[in-house]
This record gives sequence, structure tokens and C-alpha cells, in this order.
Amino acid sequence: MKKIDDIHLRLKNHGDFATPNVEKHYRPSLELEPIHQDIKLKFDLPNKKAKGIVTTTVKANGNAANHLIFDAIDLNINSVKGPNRWDYDGKVINLYWETPFTKGEKREVSIEYEINDPITGMYFSYPDDKYPNRPIYAVTDHETIRARYWLPCIDHISIRCSIDFFLTSAKEHFILANGKAIEENDNGDGTKTAHWNQSFPCPSYLITLAVGEFIEYKDKPADAGKGQIPLSYYTTKNFKVEDLKRSFDKTGMFLDWMNRKLQCPLEWDKYYQIATFKHGGAMENISFVTWGDFAIVNEKEAKEFLYLIDLINVHEMAHSWFGDMIVCNEFSAAWLKESFAVFMEGVYFKDKLSYDDYLYELFLNATNYMEESDTKYARPIVTNEYDSSWDMYDRHLYPGGAWRIHMLQNIVGDAFWQAVSDYLNTYKGKIVETIDFQRKLEEHSGMSLEGFFEQWLYSPGYPKLKVSFTYDDKTHLGSLKIEQTQEDKKKKIGNFKFPLEVKYEIDGKLVHQTFQIKEKEQTLFIRCDKKPKQIVLDPNYKTLFSLEFNPGTDMLIHQLQSESNNIIDRIRAAGELAKEGKKNNIKAIKEAYEKESFWGTKIQFAKILSKSPNFDGIKLLIEILDSETDPMVLQELIATLENSRYEIVFKAMKKYLQREDKLYWASNRALKVIGSQRNEDAFEFLINYHIDEDYNFIIQSGLYTAIGKTRSEKAIDYLIKRLPYGKESEYVRNAIIGALGEVTTWSEKPIKEKVMNNLTDLLKTEKNENIIHIISRTLSGFKDTQVISAIEGAKYKMATQDHPAVDRRIKSITKGKSDEEEKAQLQKDLDEMKKKVKDLFAKVENLEAKIKKE
Repeated sequence: MKKIDDIHLRLKNHGDFATPNVEKHYRPSLELEPIHQDIKLKFDLPNKKAKGIVTTTVKANGNAANHLIFDAIDLNINSVKGPNRWDYDGKVINLYWETPFTKGEKREVSIEYEINDPITGMYFSYPDDKYPNRPIYAVTDHETIRARYWLPCIDHISIRCSIDFFLTSAKEHFILANGKAIEENDNGDGTKTAHWNQSFPCPSYLITLAVGEFIEYKDKPADAGKGQIPLSYYTTKNFKVEDLKRSFDKTGMFLDWMNRKLQCPLEWDKYYQIATFKHGGAMENISFVTWGDFAIVNEKEAKEFLYLIDLINVHEMAHSWFGDMIVCNEFSAAWLKESFAVFMEGVYFKDKLSYDDYLYELFLNATNYMEESDTKYARPIVTNEYDSSWDMYDRHLYPGGAWRIHMLQNIVGDAFWQAVSDYLNTYKGKIVETIDFQRKLEEHSGMSLEGFFEQWLYSPGYPKLKVSFTYDDKTHLGSLKIEQTQEDKKKKIGNFKFPLEVKYEIDGKLVHQTFQIKEKEQTLFIRCDKKPKQIVLDPNYKTLFSLEFNPGTDMLIHQLQSESNNIIDRIRAAGELAKEGKKNNIKAIKEAYEKESFWGTKIQFAKILSKSPNFDGIKLLIEILDSETDPMVLQELIATLENSRYEIVFKAMKKYLQREDKLYWASNRALKVIGSQRNEDAFEFLINYHIDEDYNFIIQSGLYTAIGKTRSEKAIDYLIKRLPYGKESEYVRNAIIGALGEVTTWSEKPIKEKVMNNLTDLLKTEKNENIIHIISRTLSGFKDTQVISAIEGAKYKMATQDHPAVDRRIKSITKGKSDEEEKAQLQKDLDEMKKKVKDLFAKVENLEAKIKKE
């Protein structure tokens, strides 16, 4: 499910996680602590404004404090009441009292202010002359520190307040917020005011509200541990209620399952969800989850995509326990919420879907984490050394941390869920750090886990194993030589100590044996009367490591075909077999694909076939595509053919696009594969392609991306015409800009400058946060110093948490190669070499076939 990268997390684009000598981050001091907020706002949606008063109750936790700082960026502050003196620099409000607080004393601060279409945090949507059908609403989204753009507060994960919302808007609007609906009053002037009470303490990043024109689906109430609570879902009027229902109607079942699993009652008064265009992902705000409107699926898209929506639904719901009821004391401990939410996805799969779904989730998590650790940077899961809190939300935090929890579950055993339940009930309504969870595990298991946490949480990297096997007929001993290859002193990655289970088969009997890996190089011995039929490492997938192990073709084929093995064992065997490129090996993988019933394993077999060093893999994939109908497989199966520049691939994609049963995301992929052919025929096909049916612009977005992949100079003018604001749907603007970036990267300098000028002009006037980001990333990809000033200027139209990422983009330009033509030539040479190698394999195999006949 490729889309998961776009929704779950953002990938970093630099070689080091943090800049050298970065400042360490700690939880703020709480001499004066905000404990309650009254938020009174009146919305003017046509003008994208709101004005009102926020009154904050402040409690002294010590004596003599008389100064407090609120975060507040680019707000119009009209007055401040309570403190004797205040000042505001556009970023923070300094509050001063002449008389210091005494311990336990409470005082109020009332700030009257105005909000005017902020750059982030609160998103206004209203029609204009270019987009007359745009939905009408205002909605908030804060992670990690973006509440400050509309709400004066201490904008930190550990600062929590109870809240009363008093929100006013047009009487025909929905007015929604965290907590419980208290009352709604008609003001007699065409407006109404809604009062919502959030009694459970809520940090600023989990505050949310939504005001505007929505459609609603009221689901059946559900029991989350303290009796029935209402469930309702909302989205904008351009969608249908039946699609809204389809997207979220498992929510009640998820709540019931999670409450029973965790044995910790949820404290919420409701569980609402809303999907709007401005959101890019999903956010676990207390009792009111916000989504991008990608979540609203029709019946056809559901076949490909509802699985992912359900996964995200479980993920965000898990945060109600991990991150909402229990709040991290600092972003360094964010794994206690994000890693746990990913871990709970897998637990749901295991409990409610299948063991294969569970293992496949683990496989994807391991793959995604290892890719970032190997190609970007390796960092400890728990660290307070970061440039921006937003940088922490990477593949280390999500899948990498989830794997650590999975390993802890296996180490601790039956005591794990007892410890988790105790942890949740003990710290409900409190803030936590990593040691709190560790101590609960130790308390319930009697184990010392300091070594595990030091090795797996506070240190970077993971084990990389290179393994070989030999068998001695005389001594009847099998020898497994294990080598850890990950050591890197510069990155502070050392050798790991961990248990390793080995499964081997003799005369149909399976034997399991567990060894302790302690050294960089270690030999394990197994006594057996004859050479094993197969040897499988970590057959129950308990430990995180990469594996390079080829015990021999016959053993691998048996491992691939044996019904005693799980999907991970089969995927690993297929991967090793494909590396050799032998025709019989490739054939064995195809046969395994045809016998396979689980969609995830099919996808991995297809990816493995696509990487085969000879042409057979491509031919077999096309054969498979002709008969494959599984909606969960088709998109990724087609994607494996991207950058395979052969006429038969082009024809296969055109054939798929003519199928009556073609799907949205699979069609999106097929168009991209055609674009990757990089020839004029592909370009002409794409610009003339007629989309007979689309949903939420899925195929249209893919079409524009595909046009960029052609690298045709004709594509540049085609895309530039569609670049201006209002020319195309807002849903495809990102795709157009990204396509321009891809096609232009390989162009001559005059053409590149033309595109850079168009993008920098657009950047000056653009207000959409997502569009600003993609223009900035696209411009930085040109590695041309001319764009630095434009990117630097755009930084101030982005949230401060994104500024370090922009600084890294600028740095990448100044460190980039000056000769872009050399870069393009190197890529061209590499592409040609790959094609020649595959062609050579095909010729050799044809020659071998002729010799056999003779």
C-alpha cells in the first residue's frame, strides 16, 4: 500500500537527522501552568476571519513566579487583561505580574484578538471566482506546534488544559469541537453559538474545531468502557452520505475491540470524525479525529483503498489511549504514542483479520524502517536531539518503534498486555516518559529490560546478518556462520545481542532451536543425521534484522514451496532465488505466485520478479497481469513495471486501461508506467488519453504525474499552461507541479530557467500550505542557486516547525553538483546499461535453448 507513506509520515530528504551541535530539547518548566481555557470565537467564513477572546486560568506550582510566555504567531492582539504588563513581538506574548504568585494560587489571563486566514493551524475554505464550488468551512490541525497560529497558548505537547468552547457562526452551519455538546443557542441575527466542554485535560496539539457546511452520518452509539457514546462522521457537501458511511462505519467495532484489548475505559464523551480537503493525513484530536478527504471512498475505490482507511482508523483511535489520555512529556518520547499506534494496527490484524495480515504489516514496517535507516540516516528511537519536533515523525518513529514494541511483546510474553493495561490505567490523565513504560514491563514480568532499551531505543541501527550454512556428513553437524555487518563507529552503530530461533527440517520433521547472538561473528551448530531439507531463521518473525542467506537453490525452493512456512519465510526464499537470475528460479517464483492466496505475498513476489536481472521476470509479470483480478494486488503489481522500458510493457498497460473492470488506483499506476517509457509515443498517448470515469481525481492526478515522467520537452509547455491558480482542480495542482519538477530536472538550462521562473512567480502569490511545500521541494530539486532566495522567502509562509526542512533544502542546493548535464548523462548511461544487461540475458538464454535443441 504505497499511499501509506503519504498519509502516515513525511520522509526526510537529507543525510543527517539533526544538524551538528543541535540544541537538546527538554520539557518546559511549569512554575506557572495553564489549566483551563475559555475559547470564544466568532467566525466570518467569507472573509476567512475570526475574532474573540481566550481566557486562560493559570495555576502556580511554586512561589515567586510572575512571568509567563504564550506562543502566538501573526495574530492581531487587541487587549490583554489580568497581567499588569504585556508585550508582543508577533511570535510570543510576554505576560508580567507585579505581585508574584503564591503556590496554588490561580489567576486569569484574557486576550482579545483577531485571526486573519493564518498560514497554518486553522484552515479556511470559501468559494472564489476561480473555484466557485469550493466547500465552506474552517477546520484546525495542529501537530506538532501549530495551534499558536490561531490560539494564544503554551504550544507544547505536555501542557494540558480543560476547555470550554463558545463558537459562533451562521445558524445553518455545523459547529463542532472537542468534548461534549452542552448547548446551542440562536442569536437572532442569523448566527448561533455552540458551547462544547472538553473536561479531560487536552494539550494544544489535540485541540480541534470545525465550523461550516458539512454532511453528517450518525452511526450507532458504541461502548468504549464507560457506557454508550455517540458516533458521528462529517465531510463536505461534494461527497455522498453513503460514501461517508462506508469509510467510517467500522468505527464502533474498532472501539469495542480496542477497549476490550487494552482494559482501560476511554474517557471521551463522543467519538466524531471529519474529512476535509485541507488535511493531508489524519489527526487523533481528543474525541474528534480529523482526516483529509482522501478518506471518503466510493464503492469502487473501496476495493483498493478501504483496507488502508481501516488501518488508519485503528491507528488514530489507538492514540486515544496512547498519546491522548496519556500524554508524552516531550517529543523525545513520541514513540510512546506513534510507535504504539502502528503496533496496534498489527494487533488488530492479528485479532480480527488474519495471521498473514499481521505478518505482512510487520514486514512492511521492517522494510520501511530499514530503508530510511540505510539510505537516509540512523538515529535512536528515543532522542531529544532534533532540529524540529516535526522531524521526529519519521520512519524510525512509526514502523521502527512499532517493531521494538513487537519485540518487547515477544520477550515479556503473557505479562505484556497486563503491563500495558496497568501502564494506561496508572498514567491516565498524566504525562509520561520512556522509563514509565519500561518500569511497568519490568514490574509485571520480573525481567530487567535496561539492556534492551539501551540497545534498541537509545541507540541507532539494527542488526544486519550475513549467514552461510555448511553440513559435514562425517560429523553430522550443520554449521551456521552468523556475521553482523552493521557496525559503524561514525554513526555509533554497534553489534547487537539478541535471541535467534532456527528452524530446520529433517525427513519432514521440523526442529526448532534458539541461540543467543552476542558476537560480531559467531558459528552456531545443529546436530542432524542428514543435511536438512530447509533452514529458516527467525521462523516466528520475532526479531528485527535484515538477512542475507542463501543455503542453496534446492533448500530455497523447498522453503518457498513448503506449506509449513509463513509468508515471511516464503518472501525471503523468493528474494534469494531471484538474485541468481536463473530461469528455473524465476519460474519457481511465478508458480509460487499462482498458488499464493494472500495478496501481500503476491505483491512481494511481483516486486522480486521485477528485480530479476534478466528479461524473464518482466515477461512473467505481464502474463500474471493478464489474469490478475485482486483489487488489493493490481496497483502494486502494475507499479513493478515502472521504468521497464519495453514495448510489451507499453502494450500491457494500454491493454489494462481498456479493461472494463479497471480500477482507479491501478489505472493511476498504469499511466505512470506508460510515462516511465520516456518516449514520444508515450507522451502522445497520455495527452490524448480520455478518462471515462474518475473519483476524487485519482486518475487525473496520475495522468499529470505520468506526463512528467515522459521527460518530453513538449510536456513542459503542456504542464505550464495548467499551472496557474484556478486552471485545474485543486486536487491535481500538486501533481502538476511535481510533474513539472520531474520533467525539467533533465532539461537544458534555458528550459529549466523557464520552469523555475514560472514556479517562483507562483510561489510569491500562493497561499495553500501544501502547494507552497511542493513548489519549494520542486525548486530545490533543480540544484540551482538562483532559486534560493525564492525558497528562503517562502519559508515564512510555512509553519516554523517546517523551517529546518527548508534550510536543509537550501543547503542541498549549495552542496549540489554544478554540472547538471553530467548528472543527466550518468543517469542516462545507467539506464542504458540496465537495459543492455537484460537484453544480454535474453540473448544468452535463447542461445542456450538453441544448443539444447541441437
